[in-house]
Amino acid sequence: MTLCLPPIKAQDTDRYGRKVARVYKDDIDVNAEMVRLGAAWVYRKYARDQNLYALEKQARQNKVGLWSLPETQQIPPWEWRKAR
Repeated sequence: MTLCLPPIKAQDTDRYGRKVARVYKDDIDVNAEMVRLGAAWVYRKYARDQNLYALEKQARQNKVGLWSLPETQQIPPWEWRKAR
């Protein structure tokens, strides 16, 4: 069995040495799609694509995905990790 990985475009390296990247499957920008569906936050420290901010704003306004949760449960992952 051959594993076929989607194209990945590294954009940066975080403080732990991990690559920050955009992932594509066929013609789909997986990162943008996750934000559009309310399945991911835009990480402001590394995000350069203004389209991601617009998609997150739209998801918030439409209350989709994580944005449908009560505000008290909408905790950014970086804040959640810091509190642990």
